[in-house]
Amino acid sequence: MVARLSLEEKFNEIKKTIGPEPLFTTQDIQGIFPDKQKSTLYWDASKLVEAGYLIRIRNGVYKLKDSKINNAIILSDAAKEIRNTLQETGFDFYISGIDILSKYLHHIPEKYPIIVYVSKPAIEEIKLALNPAKYFVTQSFSSINRLELDNFVNGREHVLLIPTESFSFSQNNLATPEKAFLDLFYEITRDEYPLALQELVRMYQNLIRNGVLDQKKLVKIAYFRNIQHDIRYIVESKYISDEAIRFVSMIKEGNE
Repeated sequence: MVARLSLEEKFNEIKKTIGPEPLFTTQDIQGIFPDKQKSTLYWDASKLVEAGYLIRIRNGVYKLKDSKINNAIILSDAAKEIRNTLQETGFDFYISGIDILSKYLHHIPEKYPIIVYVSKPAIEEIKLALNPAKYFVTQSFSSINRLELDNFVNGREHVLLIPTESFSFSQNNLATPEKAFLDLFYEITRDEYPLALQELVRMYQNLIRNGVLDQKKLVKIAYFRNIQHDIRYIVESKYISDEAIRFVSMIKEGNE
């Protein structure tokens, strides 16, 4: 049986083959996917335009969207394998955190927990789908003795599995950049995720510098995780005077 490709995978195949060519046609796409019917190729092209991967110049003529070329997601091998495994289950899920934003980290950890959001009713079945010989699955770091964690993982990939009822901020089983950053921020600041806060600061600066994050969307999504106050403070920090920052620090110190 021929494996079904996600829009991201189709886009990556087109990008790899087309290379620097400014424009290409449906016939060019057919050369990349020779086994597909022409009607299916037109449907695929339409979906790629709709999802923001391609720009339609005129009927049957397209170009790659620059932002998708520059900001293409590079999943780790482990995340790719998890994605393939969970796609076969048919349940809703998406990968978030470092795997979505690794291009913007100065130092990518050799090993890190892969953050996966899954459909709440399916979480037990999804746990079973992740082979325990390959994956150590947890739902929270705070419930584990940090000194014993390495022994628990013992060479397996560490998966942080989080149940959710919302998939609004994901596409093709991958979180949007804004959602991925917020998830990472939450896990680092609330649940001892093993990445230094300073690395997250550098990542944020890179994301802003490269125009990857929509800050209005970032604040909007933050309300869903109840961290809107933190994120508004971060987003609006360049407008806050040093005196106001000192003022808030004194208030916090007085409450300790």
